Amino acid sequence: MFRAAIIGVTGFGDIHYRDLMREYGQGRMRPVAATIINPEEAAEKISRLRAAGCAIYADWREMLARHAGEIDICFIPTGIPLHAPMTIASLKAGANVFVEKPAAATVQEVRAMQTAEAETGRWVAVGYQSMYSPEMLIMKQAILHGDLGEVEAIKFYGLWPRDDDYYQRNSWAGRLRGADGAWILDSPYNNALAHQLNQIAFLAGATLKRSATPTAVRAELYRARNIASADTACIRCATQEGITLWCFVTHASQANEGPVLTVRGRGSISWTFQGTVVRRRDGSEQRLPSQRGLDGRDVRELIMDALCRKLAGDPDAFVCDLAIAKAQTIIVNGAHDSSPIRAAPREMVRREERSGKTWVIWHGIDDLIRRAAQEERMFHEYSAPWAAAGREVSVAGYVDGSISFPAPGSAAAE
Repeated sequence: MFRAAIIGVTGFGDIHYRDLMREYGQGRMRPVAATIINPEEAAEKISRLRAAGCAIYADWREMLARHAGEIDICFIPTGIPLHAPMTIASLKAGANVFVEKPAAATVQEVRAMQTAEAETGRWVAVGYQSMYSPEMLIMKQAILHGDLGEVEAIKFYGLWPRDDDYYQRNSWAGRLRGADGAWILDSPYNNALAHQLNQIAFLAGATLKRSATPTAVRAELYRARNIASADTACIRCATQEGITLWCFVTHASQANEGPVLTVRGRGSISWTFQGTVVRRRDGSEQRLPSQRGLDGRDVRELIMDALCRKLAGDPDAFVCDLAIAKAQTIIVNGAHDSSPIRAAPREMVRREERSGKTWVIWHGIDDLIRRAAQEERMFHEYSAPWAAAGREVSVAGYVDGSISFPAPGSAAAE
């Protein structure tokens, strides 16, 4: 069995914990060490882990020091600002890593993670779970084989309202920086819907297992809530491959809708959680399940299969690596270079109580996002008096490693 460690087992860490214990039950992974800083909330999990022979720690640094060279893979389901330091330390302790998305807040952190990979001979997989479903490579193959004709744009929109509890669940939700000054850039496009931003960059890539190379980004970033970061945005990204990427997202919608992802060429691809439809230019169609294997298995099982194959040295094992995930980080960094975060007009925002929870609703944003996504236009191109264009910024320096975030002249640095 592969030896596994985990840092955190509550919150989203519960998903990773259940994945690990399922693999333990199937005889593929054995938990050897876990860091749990809130034992009072995880008493039953601690008992199960100890019964499996797992050592429990209150400090992840101590765990890695004591088990250096004894861990095959470390699961890191922690907050954005901890991804890079925990990943680098795990690699240096001899472990491969499965880290939650996004890879990190800034491109310089992703580059540091890649350097640690190269120096240690270990690898990092990122938890963009949609990437591990078979429809993703089938979609990519259809694009590369020319089944859609020339692809002009790949886009998605997501109306994903989030209540007050969502922004109070931890110390970094809705934040641009942490208390220590480290960048977080929490937002729909860098957290809940980062999956789809990563997907569209991947689908635009020139080869099967690589993402597109972003060249320029223009964004408009807004907040309906009284938070530091954005909860609503539109982003346009030009790529070296000649395919334009579009992102339209909000956490302040009335409706709960999407994400809806579209590849537009002479043919098209439509992707949602409910399924995928590939419409080829010859008029034929292929329908696929989304977030599941073609045999019906859940995406979390597919993730663990991919990780086990990678650990076993299978050269064909496909994981979302840092080279793939870096494109999403570059686009996010470019978006914050492009646009300051502007407050929504107060008269258009209301608080609403539903099912015992409090929501912030931006009147009219649902229809604007649907229309902008359909027509592939930025918000400022409509008659909304509150909308303001961000500047178009080159992200070439992020791609070649010559600059770090924020770039000179960045809106984020103002």
